[in-house]
Amino acid sequence: MELRLTLGDKNDLAWAQETVAAHHYLKRKADSRSRPMVYVVWHGRVRMGLCIVGIPHATRNGNWWGYPDLPTQWQVVDLSRIWLDPEYQRGGGMARPDTVPGFADRRGEFRPTTATWLIHQVLERVQRDRISLWPPVFPLQPYHILLAVSYHDPAYHRGTIYRMAGAEPMYRDEDGTAVPGPSGKYGWCWRLPEPTWTWRDIQIARPRTLRFELAM
Repeated sequence: MELRLTLGDKNDLAWAQETVAAHHYLKRKADSRSRPMVYVVWHGRVRMGLCIVGIPHATRNGNWWGYPDLPTQWQVVDLSRIWLDPEYQRGGGMARPDTVPGFADRRGEFRPTTATWLIHQVLERVQRDRISLWPPVFPLQPYHILLAVSYHDPAYHRGTIYRMAGAEPMYRDEDGTAVPGPSGKYGWCWRLPEPTWTWRDIQIARPRTLRFELAM
């Protein structure tokens, strides 16, 4: 396989925002208020994929974050935009086993799994990268990233990549089957292991002013 993943800089983020506005099915940039960061998938020197990550717009979700004994909004990341060049997806000219991850089905047809590979790569890195770019302002409060979420609109696709990437449905019916949430979109979640490191143990890319709450 010839693909690699990097954490993008501000130029990569600008490229990613223009790319999703033009080519992602939502035709919208990720909201700047979500403090977006971007991972870029490269083939050689060509940017052929991306995943924009930010904080969820909802400050709380009854089953997952924002309430006592659950992670805070700041401990959740939203994989808000995932895009891959169609040439590297099924049927594309670059969707070859020497270039992208995948498997041969029972008929011997190669099926690329680039999207799930991308998600797994992001989940492996995002806990450190997010804190490196946005270290905690209140370091005595919980700050480790413990949840990653994403959503899909059933009008555009079935969310297969999330199931294949091991995500849990955020909303279920009585039988445990995934159902849309209040917005009409399906939500998907990955629980991340709590890190053993602190923000002091990693390289901080963007220093921030720390604030300590005074005991009363």
